[in-house]
Amino acid sequence: MLVINPKRVNEEIEEKPYWYNYYAGYSHSFAKNIIESAGLKESSIILDPWNGAGTTTLMSSVNGHNSVGVDLNPVMKIIARAKQATRSDVGVIESKLLGLSAVRVQKVRSDDPLFMWFRDSGVTAIRRVERAIIQSNKFISVSAKVDSLEASECVLYTALFNCIRTYLKDFIPSNPTWIKKPKIDADKIDVGWKEFKSRYTSLVLEMLNGLRVEEHIWPADRALLKVASSTSLPLPDDYVDLVLSSPPYCTRIDYGIATLPELAVISIIGTSDIDDVRRSLMGTTTVPKKIDSPTAGEMGELCFKFLEDVKAHSSKASGTYYYKNLLQYFTGLSRSISEINRVMRPKASFVCVVQDSFYKDLHCDLPSMIVELGSMAGLRLDQRHDFESKQSMVNLNARSKSYRKVTTAYECVLIFVK
Repeated sequence: MLVINPKRVNEEIEEKPYWYNYYAGYSHSFAKNIIESAGLKESSIILDPWNGAGTTTLMSSVNGHNSVGVDLNPVMKIIARAKQATRSDVGVIESKLLGLSAVRVQKVRSDDPLFMWFRDSGVTAIRRVERAIIQSNKFISVSAKVDSLEASECVLYTALFNCIRTYLKDFIPSNPTWIKKPKIDADKIDVGWKEFKSRYTSLVLEMLNGLRVEEHIWPADRALLKVASSTSLPLPDDYVDLVLSSPPYCTRIDYGIATLPELAVISIIGTSDIDDVRRSLMGTTTVPKKIDSPTAGEMGELCFKFLEDVKAHSSKASGTYYYKNLLQYFTGLSRSISEINRVMRPKASFVCVVQDSFYKDLHCDLPSMIVELGSMAGLRLDQRHDFESKQSMVNLNARSKSYRKVTTAYECVLIFVK
C-alpha cells in the first residue's frame, strides 16, 4: 500500500474536509492513497469502526466502494452522513433554506441544554432552524432522530453546528476538546432571529457552492453509517475487505464534551441525552466505582505493565481514578481489535493510524501495544511507518510538562493482515 504522512494539512482533493473542523483523525489524501493502492475489487467493502467525521467513508464513496462507518457519537454520524451528500441533494437543501422564515416554534423547554450558552432569543433561533430541517419534534430518542435524517438534512445540521460554534468562539480554549460555559447569565449569548438566520444561511450557501461543482454522484446507500460500538460491531463474520481507521486518543479526552454544543442541538430530553453519550464513548473521563483488574494474558504484556506503572505512580489519583480511566480505555481497545478481526475476511487488511502519548512521565507506546493486541487477536503485522507529529494531543495539558521534558509524539501507521 502507498503510505504517506497521515497529518491533516492542505486538503485540496475535496471541499468536504472543511465542512467541519474535527481535530482528530487523518487526512483525506492519506485515506485516498490507502484505498487506491489496496488492490480492492469493485465489490469490496471498507470499514471504519471509529468513523468520526467520516473521512474513510467519504473517500470510499469517492473511489466507488461500499463502506460501513461505526461511531458511538450520534453527532459524528450526522457529519459523516453530510459528507455523503452529492449535487443531487442541492435542490432539497435550497428548498428547506428558502422555507426558514415560514417556520415557527413553540416556547422552548426550560431544560433545553442550549441554555448553557445562549439566552432565550438564541435558543429559540436555533430551534427554529432545526424545526425547518426536520419539520418535527416528536422523536422518542436521539438515535431515532439521527437515524431519520437524509444526507441533505445532515448538511443543514452540519451548517447549524458550525454556525453555533461561531458564536461560541470565546468559550473554546486552545484545547479544542474542551468547551467552557458562562459563569453568570449575563455572559450568555444574546442573538436575534434575523442575525442568526443571516449567518446560518451564508454557511449553507458556502456548502452548496461546493456541492454544485462536485462531479461525484453515488447511491444513497453507498455508505452504511451506524451509531454503534466498536466493541460489538453490527456486522457478520468475514464481511469486510479493508479496515481503515484511527482509535480514540489515549490522552483522557472527553469526546462527549468535545462535541457538547452539537449534542445539545440534537438532544431530546435535556442533558440526560448528553450524559448517556459521554458515558458510552471509548476513552470517556467518567469511570465506574468498581472495575475488574486485568491480567497480562487478557491485555498483553506491554499494556499490562503500563497500567501497573500508572497504578503505582506517586501523583495524585494515579492508583484510583486515572488507573480506572486507562483500564477502561484499554479494555475497550482490546475488545475492539478482536471484533475487527472477526469481521475481516481472510487476507483482508487493517490499516490503523495511532499516536503515542504520555501519562505524566510514563510513555504510553500505544502503537506497540496495538501490535501486541493485534497479534493476540489473530492479526499479523505487515508494515509499520512512523511519522514525527509536532502538533499532537500529548501537550494539551500544560501541567504535564512538569513531569517530563520530551514533548515529541509520533503518529504511526500500522498495517495488519488477517
